[in-house]
Amino acid sequence: MKKLLSAFTAALMLLLCSCTAISENEDALPAAATVAEPQPYPVEAGNLIFNSSPVTVGSLSPAVTEMIYELGYGDRLICRSSYCDTPEEVMSLPETGSAANPDIDKIISYAPELLITQSPIANKDTVRLSEAGISLLTLPAPSSLEELYDNYAALADIFAGSIEGNSLAENTLADMKSAVNEAKNSCESIVFIMNIDGDEITAGTGDSFAGDLFSVFGRNIAENDTDYTTTAEELIKADPQYIFLARPLSASDFDSGLAEQLSAFSEDHVFSIDASLTERPTARLAETIRSVSEVMTGTNAETTEFTGGYAEIHETSGQ
Repeated sequence: MKKLLSAFTAALMLLLCSCTAISENEDALPAAATVAEPQPYPVEAGNLIFNSSPVTVGSLSPAVTEMIYELGYGDRLICRSSYCDTPEEVMSLPETGSAANPDIDKIISYAPELLITQSPIANKDTVRLSEAGISLLTLPAPSSLEELYDNYAALADIFAGSIEGNSLAENTLADMKSAVNEAKNSCESIVFIMNIDGDEITAGTGDSFAGDLFSVFGRNIAENDTDYTTTAEELIKADPQYIFLARPLSASDFDSGLAEQLSAFSEDHVFSIDASLTERPTARLAETIRSVSEVMTGTNAETTEFTGGYAEIHETSGQ
């Protein structure tokens, strides 16, 4: 009898346990079904949390200003830095100094909800902005294409919310990403030089945005260098197939002894280019990327002017 009772008890416990497990799953279903729909806000960016899209914004970064317009939110800007000049309509906005020397009194008088910069501003100015109820976002200056893409994603989320932000950023960057893909492997090796001072050469090194950008076209011979610094010795050793120079630098700035040891000079592979977009990068770089690639592949001869092995890529309007 005891054995029968024990068997019955064990069977009952098993049944109860089975019912409890199924019940828990059944209880979980309604809970899952009642989960709230995804909401566009809050959104986190930098050290800030946005509970809604900012209506009034100030910018101390020319690149950020241009990106905001590209994303379709230029009407939110109410003040700008002295260096913000693209697109043309931004020139009608009042100036408020720069990140290095912001006019805090003016910024406070315009009272934007949000002020965006890419360069840190003085702590005393940060305190004054905070006391005035103005949120400050420092968006890191990109050192690579991926970081530039990340900045677009952050701004898109801030203005459009997390639900629509991703597609907005992707649509805005679509042409640039297409240009990057088209330009890959345009040459074997390349270097972008900004300045020459004796043996010291300022170039797009691997830790810089300019270096990462030019590595799209081919192997950047300065990719293992840092802090924008390489040397004439390294340049001669690597002997890049193409050399691009940042205006106003020109071929005449090269020591003749150095130029004679670089095949890019003898093969007419030295070009000058407006480098401003590498200093304040935006999606407008798509034009520059295509121009550089087409010059190397010979598909856009109209944009260049050859003079004794030196070519100048004409500036584009950016419109």
